[in-house]
Amino acid sequence: MATVHYPKHLPKNAARYKSAIRIPYVRTASDDYPDGINAYIHERANGAPSSGVNRVRLRPKSLRAVVDQLCNFLTYLETDEAHPTIPGLSWQDAKEWHVTHLYESAQTLGVWSQEYFLTGIASPLEPETIGGRVTEVLRCYGWLEENGYISGFQEEGTLGALEHAYQPISGQRRNAIQRDPNEPENKAFTPRQSTGQLIPPSRNQFHQFIEALTPGTHRTVALLIYETGLRLSEVVENTLLPGIIHCRNPDATFHLPNFPAEPYLLSWSANNDRMIGVLPDRQQARDETARSTTDCSYRIVGKGLVIRRIDIPARLMQALWHYVEGPRRAILRANGISVHNQPAQLFLNRYGKPLSAHAIQDAFRRVNNKIKCGYRFTAHALRHMFACDFLHSAIHARARLFGQIGHNSGELTFDLLERHGDFVVTVLQKRLGHKFRETTLVYLEQLRLSLAGLDHTTAWNEFLDD
Repeated sequence: MATVHYPKHLPKNAARYKSAIRIPYVRTASDDYPDGINAYIHERANGAPSSGVNRVRLRPKSLRAVVDQLCNFLTYLETDEAHPTIPGLSWQDAKEWHVTHLYESAQTLGVWSQEYFLTGIASPLEPETIGGRVTEVLRCYGWLEENGYISGFQEEGTLGALEHAYQPISGQRRNAIQRDPNEPENKAFTPRQSTGQLIPPSRNQFHQFIEALTPGTHRTVALLIYETGLRLSEVVENTLLPGIIHCRNPDATFHLPNFPAEPYLLSWSANNDRMIGVLPDRQQARDETARSTTDCSYRIVGKGLVIRRIDIPARLMQALWHYVEGPRRAILRANGISVHNQPAQLFLNRYGKPLSAHAIQDAFRRVNNKIKCGYRFTAHALRHMFACDFLHSAIHARARLFGQIGHNSGELTFDLLERHGDFVVTVLQKRLGHKFRETTLVYLEQLRLSLAGLDHTTAWNEFLDD
C-alpha cells in the first residue's frame, strides 16, 4: 500500500533551518516516488491551486488530511482486488471515471473500508468522507493535467468498459451481504462508539466548556448546534446570509437541481427552493411580535439530501446577527474584504474565509484539552445533548399542560415518559432529520434508563443503609 513520509526533523536551534518547509510526501507500494502527486502536495501546502497573491498556507493537520486522501486513492489504484478487470493501474493512467465510478462507488457501497477488509462486512462510509476524498483527487488530477504531468484524464470510458469494471464491486457487495452470520468476526476492528451510549455531561461541565470557547465564532457555533440540533456539516453548509450575491458550489456535499449555476442574490424565503440554507433576515430576528422561543424558521439540506425545517430560537437568531455585525465584520475589516466581496457563509475563520468543519473540531479539541472537565465535547455530543434536553423539556411541558405535573422538573416520572414520549419522539425525529424512528428512540430509551436507574439506585442505597 502507498505510505506517507515526512522529512527528517531538523535541529530546532539552527537558525538556517527555521524557514525550512517540512512537507510530507507519498511513496507507492513499490517504493516509487510519484513526482506529480508530490509536486501537487507541495503546491497545496503553499495555498495552490487557489489563484492570486492571497494564498494561505495549509496548517499541518489540514495538509496531512490532504496527503492521507491522496495516499488512500493511490492505495486503491495499487489494489488489484478492488478493480480486477483493470489490474496494474498506475497513478499516471487513472481517468476521471475511475474516480467517480469505481473509487467513489466502492466507498459508497462499503467495500473499501477498514471494517470490510477486517471483517468482510460492507461498511458504507459517510458522505462527507467520500465527498472530501473524491473532491481532493479530482482537484489533484486537474492540476496534474494542467501542469503537464498527465494527459487525457477526462477521457470518457465506454459503457461496456464501465459495466465490466463495476461488476466486481457489486459482486463484493453481494458477497458481503450474504456473509454467514455465524462466521466468527475478526475482533481487531473497533467500531465507532455511539454518543448515545456515553454518560451525558452535567450542566456545570457544559457551561465550563462554553465559557472556555473563544467569544465570537467558535462559541456561537457551539450554541447554534446545541440549541437547534444541527449536524456539523449542516452548520458549515446551511448558514448562508441573505442579501449577498452567492454562487452555489457544485462540488459541495450537496447540490440540488433548483440551485442556479450562476451567482444570484440570496434572500430568506419559507418556500423558495433556491433559498434553501439561507438564514432568516434581520427583520425576522428583531420582530418584536415574535414568540420568545422558535419563530425564526428556515429550510436546510441535511444528510442524504433530505430537506427539513429548522427552528432557531428568536434570542439565538438575534445573537447570530450580533455576531454578523460585530466579530464577523471585524474579521472582514482586518483582512481588507469589502462587503461586496464577502463570503455568503455566516461563520468565517481569521482569514475571512468560510469556516471549515475541521476548524470547528480543532477548536473544540483545544478547549477540551484546556479545561479537562472529564467530558469530551464534540459537535455530535452537543447534538446529542440537544436531543436529550429537548425530550426532557417537551415531555415535562406536555405533562404540565395536562395538569399531571407541577413546575418542578424533578417530578417527571417513568409513567409520564411512557404516556407522552412517543409523541415527542415523532417531533424530535423531524427536528434531527433522522430517516428511521428507531434512531431517535435511542434518546428516549436513555431517558427512561436514567430515571429508572435513579429509582433503583435510591432503593439499593436505602437497602444498604438498613
